[in-house]
Amino acid sequence: MKSITFYFQQRFSPLLVTLFITALLVRIALLFVPGFSTDPQRFLSDGINLLEGRNPYTAAPALPIAYGHLRSFYTPLMEGFFAFGAWLMHDPFVFRLLGGAAELLFLGWFFVRRRSRPLPLLLTLFLLFNPVSLHEIWREGHLDHIGAFFLYFAVVSGRSAFAHRRGKLRGLLFLLLSIAWKFTGIIALAFRLRKLGSSPVQRTVLRLADSFVWMGIAAFALQLLPVYLFTQFAERGLTVYTTYWHHGNGIVHLLHGLGFADAHGIYLVQRLILLALLLIGGLYLTGRLSYTNTLCLCLGTLLVLFPVQHPWYYFMLFPFILLYRRWRKPFMVLCCLAPLSYLGYTASLKSTGFWIMLVFWLFVIIRLPARQPGA
Repeated sequence: MKSITFYFQQRFSPLLVTLFITALLVRIALLFVPGFSTDPQRFLSDGINLLEGRNPYTAAPALPIAYGHLRSFYTPLMEGFFAFGAWLMHDPFVFRLLGGAAELLFLGWFFVRRRSRPLPLLLTLFLLFNPVSLHEIWREGHLDHIGAFFLYFAVVSGRSAFAHRRGKLRGLLFLLLSIAWKFTGIIALAFRLRKLGSSPVQRTVLRLADSFVWMGIAAFALQLLPVYLFTQFAERGLTVYTTYWHHGNGIVHLLHGLGFADAHGIYLVQRLILLALLLIGGLYLTGRLSYTNTLCLCLGTLLVLFPVQHPWYYFMLFPFILLYRRWRKPFMVLCCLAPLSYLGYTASLKSTGFWIMLVFWLFVIIRLPARQPGA
């Protein structure tokens, strides 16, 4: 134990060592706080089904779970991970342990890699104590952060190493892993050929014509294939966003108060998101927004307006927090505000968190320069 302490003292400042130890103790304490989400039970149920030779996309849940009439919608890679967790322990608690171990491995690697160039204190505090990581990984057992880590490596590869073959292979590997773990890994494609071409239109055409992009799109389609082959689309694909999990979106609640059905309100919000993304894309194509600002605006707008206000979706912002200083603080604030969406489960405050986040995001948009260098 003394040798480990000496090792860290030689390579990190006393303040950083203290923060590390405090963050670890907080995480260990959260392991023993009862969870709110029932998702880990579904993870375990799918894993048991696989271990017992049943198809999780068609078989009934192996355990009593919320919305047990619905079938699985997770990617094949995640299903394999669920089976591994169920093999280790027939208890949903195992996914808190596995998810926590993945986070600690990434943080350990990241801080050791950056030890010669210390991180800003604000970023260090965010990585160690942000509420999305603490609550969603260590208390709830959600696993979206693993996809975010794969996305980070895919984005890093996409930004730098495409000039030589090994860089291309590394970039492709992490791209496929990020897509295979979570469908949102498709975002990594946006960093392919990001600085080529003399105009926004030409850069867009070059990206769409690139074989790397088409391979990523093919991988994305393959991840969806089992779901649509084995699961009725109306049973899983539509109803989860119209009947069950639409809590926290203040626009849907407002429309509901005006007499709209929840499903109709969600439909209108989805069209609002599409309109906003088209507007942002138009500003990029006309040269009024840089490529990076366009990408970050689209991602933030999608998350803030999304009908399902789940905090763990905000893990998607982590790669951009680490890589883009211009967007670091706004995205960190969004992540810290994200748990307010749990107010969506209360009758009197169900829209409060949404409106706070929306006002903040509009403030970010208003203060955004019309043209900003894209790094």
